[in-house]
Amino acid sequence: MLLSVERGIRGGLSQCSNRYARTNNKYAGTYDPSEPSTYLMYFDVNNLYGWAMCQPLPYADSQWVDDIANFDIMSVTSESLIGYILEVDLAYPQGLHDSHADLPFCPTRDKPPGKRSDKLLATFYDKHRYVTYYRNLQQCVRHGLRVTKIHRILRFAQSPWLRGYIELNTRLRTRARNEFEKNLYKLMNNAVFRKIMENVRNHVVVRLVTQWDGRYGAEAMISKSNFHSRSVFSENLVAVELRKLSNLKLYKPIYVGMCILDISKIRLYKFHYEYMLPLYRDKHKVMYTDTDSLIYSIECDDVYENIKRDIDRFDTSNR
Repeated sequence: MLLSVERGIRGGLSQCSNRYARTNNKYAGTYDPSEPSTYLMYFDVNNLYGWAMCQPLPYADSQWVDDIANFDIMSVTSESLIGYILEVDLAYPQGLHDSHADLPFCPTRDKPPGKRSDKLLATFYDKHRYVTYYRNLQQCVRHGLRVTKIHRILRFAQSPWLRGYIELNTRLRTRARNEFEKNLYKLMNNAVFRKIMENVRNHVVVRLVTQWDGRYGAEAMISKSNFHSRSVFSENLVAVELRKLSNLKLYKPIYVGMCILDISKIRLYKFHYEYMLPLYRDKHKVMYTDTDSLIYSIECDDVYENIKRDIDRFDTSNR
């Protein structure tokens, strides 16, 4: 169960979708009226992870679903008291490739051509045994992706149990009178997420020793079968790192973190596919995205007038 959830952990997507664009509009000093009016716009989602942490999240009663043949993913509401993580095969229809080219759904970890390390890649390849939160899968299906097979489903009780804490820190941050307080309340939210996602496999045992001889001296530590490395700080202070020999206890609720990461992507994709794409159609393209932000090249007469018309979608307070 844990290993399956771990395969669904994917951080924020960072990619350059289009490499070059030039702004040309009436607000620019180099405006050429004979050329199309274009804007380069940077949009950032406010408090993206804070918002995701306020959503219903797993907290108890995890178990595999037996009857997956009759499971209807689209019938589960976003506020359901029961949530699901699914392992599925997905097909990305050819007819969607042009309209989805800038921001494909369901990024996966893989090695880019010529690279040795894995990156998060948004591609049109069909997905095999893809692990995802049910709300993300619903969003994909609504926008045309097809579920070709459900391998297994993990169900759990969920509720917005973090909402009160997150919203309290968010309110306190808006009232902060200096940079220290602003950073404090932001980091108090971030710290919860980091501890949820902590990988205990990376924990190490470090002993600080001040002498060479004796049962707990440097010589005895270095002689241990699980000795890993040492760092000499001074003549009388050495840090000795040891590998853990005991059984590893995986006690962090990483399934919560996996859901937070997936839920955060819902909002970014919703902005692009349910607002920008219907509004500008083929007159816009994503230049770059990084976790909670999007840079667009937009061809229109006045993008700021469009923002004013839909001002309820935007925060222009500059806080």
